[in-house]
Amino acid sequence: MKRQQLPPQIRKLAVRDRRTGKPVTRYQVTVDAGVVEGKRKQIRRRFTTEAEARAELASVQASVAAGTFIHASKLTTAQAIEGWLAAKHRLKPSTRRSHTTGLAPIRDELGDTLVQQLTKRDVDTLVGRLRAGSVEGRKKWSPRSVNHMLGLLVAVLEDQQRQGHVVRNVAKLVDRLPADRPEMKTLTQAEMFQILDHECRDRQLWTLALYGLRRGEIAGLRWENVDLVGKTVTVAENRVAVGSEIVSGSPKSKRSLRTLPMPDEVVEVLKTARKRQLEERMGLGEAYGPGEYVACDEAGEPYHPNLLTFRWGKLLEALKIDHVRLHDARHSCATLMHLRGVPIAVIAAWMGHASAAFTLATYAHSQDEALRAAASSFGRDVTTRDTDSG
Repeated sequence: MKRQQLPPQIRKLAVRDRRTGKPVTRYQVTVDAGVVEGKRKQIRRRFTTEAEARAELASVQASVAAGTFIHASKLTTAQAIEGWLAAKHRLKPSTRRSHTTGLAPIRDELGDTLVQQLTKRDVDTLVGRLRAGSVEGRKKWSPRSVNHMLGLLVAVLEDQQRQGHVVRNVAKLVDRLPADRPEMKTLTQAEMFQILDHECRDRQLWTLALYGLRRGEIAGLRWENVDLVGKTVTVAENRVAVGSEIVSGSPKSKRSLRTLPMPDEVVEVLKTARKRQLEERMGLGEAYGPGEYVACDEAGEPYHPNLLTFRWGKLLEALKIDHVRLHDARHSCATLMHLRGVPIAVIAAWMGHASAAFTLATYAHSQDEALRAAASSFGRDVTTRDTDSG
């Protein structure tokens, strides 16, 4: 059988072996690999056999024709992360900080690795070290934190895939850790009313928390968005701590921008707070600050969002109520509405959630009194009072 002629992209070379110095035959493949940044690129590789050279030539030509050929790149994983973050122009400062923190172990431990050389094993090894607490300068990471990191890395590598820098997304191959959502601790109905009835300077803030506002929404509520005549509160600003800075912006989502009707009891608490702040303004005169926020001190300066958390803890301590997070006051609001038969879709709108399913899965928790009411439904004679949860 007549020997097949070599294609023009393959040259047979006589070279010397680097180790032995003896002459050997090599097959050099030189193939057009398309255009990169306006310049035509070629790849050049050598193989020990003609069969290997032919296979490489066919593979490269097929990849170039299909638009899937990946050019060699010196882009590091750290550079890929920085590029991905820089391209996220619409991220809120708090979200950007969360992404940066979540990706920090990847950047610190694997940042120098070329993104094209990053492997599943690299990521798996880092996950194991984070879970064991063996990464220097870091405490043991929870499954939730690790899964958050992996989710961000998937997004970074998907961006690299779209740009044609990597063949596959190795982060997708890494198993997620099983992590049961910790059950949120809520206040009982009696504890909620104990807080609502407690006379203190910040009573309006705890009232707003128990009526479903987030900490950032309370800290960002201006008096101009409180209609004491129309009895409504408009949630239009979110004021949060991002590192050492205080950042004010729009609420967490479009659904979070909402106007809520307030019961007379809440309106009266807000009226009392407004009157007290006006009296403090008159007392200090020109030394009084802007006083534009519902959450502000005696000098009219807005509270630091973290101060709300601190004072909430002191309030519970004074009332001898087991500690729950300030954000759990919001959970308690949703749970009480649920126990009293408010439709989930309405609760979702009140809380500013994107969907009723999220509200049901995240915020509506059964309490002992609700479980007792459910148990009574198995009796032979069931009255309205038996199934009334409060």
